[in-house]
Amino acid sequence: MFIKLVHRNTLSVEAIAKRVPNGDLIIICTCDGVTEPAIDNQVYIFRSKDNGRTWEQRKKINKEDGLAHYQTETSVFGDEIRVFITKHNGKFLDWQNYCLVSKDSGETWHEEQTPCLPSYAFVRGGIALSSGRILYPYHFFPVTEQQIDYCKENNLLILENDVEYLENGVLISDDNGKSFQRNRAIITDKKKLTAKGYSKWIWNENTIIELEPGHIVMLYRLDGAGFLWRADSYDYGTTWSKGHMTDIANPSNKPFLLKTPKGEIVLINTHQSKLGLVQRHPLEIWVSADNMKTWYKKITLSNFPGIYSYAAGFAEDDNHVRLAFEFNRHDVYYAEIDLNAEYQEVKRYD
Repeated sequence: MFIKLVHRNTLSVEAIAKRVPNGDLIIICTCDGVTEPAIDNQVYIFRSKDNGRTWEQRKKINKEDGLAHYQTETSVFGDEIRVFITKHNGKFLDWQNYCLVSKDSGETWHEEQTPCLPSYAFVRGGIALSSGRILYPYHFFPVTEQQIDYCKENNLLILENDVEYLENGVLISDDNGKSFQRNRAIITDKKKLTAKGYSKWIWNENTIIELEPGHIVMLYRLDGAGFLWRADSYDYGTTWSKGHMTDIANPSNKPFLLKTPKGEIVLINTHQSKLGLVQRHPLEIWVSADNMKTWYKKITLSNFPGIYSYAAGFAEDDNHVRLAFEFNRHDVYYAEIDLNAEYQEVKRYD
């Protein structure tokens, strides 16, 4: 196991590690400000040319326009890097979705509109299916114009509002990402959750993986549940089962799924059911060889008490996973995990 401190800031959130076409490793992360959301939030790239051992100083990739910019997903398909970004006034108001796209391994960027998504929709980890179809999971909050106006008049965050339902879905592309269609997968009745004592605003970040051709699993958090929820599609993401609670404990933190070349499923999760930011530990890596029926290996990446959030990365090969994660909402770490190692010795932690 190898762990490396990449950056420390007043705020560092949503760190995502990727291998880019020229062979470099990159991490895309939102930094600056002291809270999230805040007007100072901006999007940066960190680059390593020596396989993660050293990292260059961060570079801002979004334009400076006096607004907050917040990234939720970075994908690499072919020679294209696509970063999904929300632009807003610092309180998730005057919301705009857009993408930054690079075809030279992140050296230069141009802006494109996010396909077919309304305001208050967040895009998460995209995958390429066995059929060639590309899926991006998203989650959406149906905030009304009246709620937006009320927040502006009273200088409130949009998170002070309630919504009627929560939507989880997928963006589908059958032309290699040139166009997308929005496909609503799961609608969760927010009123029923409120009646059970759930909070006013409930985050429902989702992650997807293809278990076998056409069979897609979506795991998602629901704040207050204490466990992850799951839905399945058996037709490449076109139709979905109803969502149901799993037995995978989670303290209201975003999970992340990935798949190794030989077909094993890897789940990155903070596995415990005590709710709240202060309980997001330990950070664990689970491995399944039977399409998530059982988990034959559970690796503790770090059990130092603290807030491990939003880990995301990729399987380099059958045995190695590379990822980035945030710690205590200030530190960005890069990590490599050998899935075959019986004992995970930390080689560096600085």
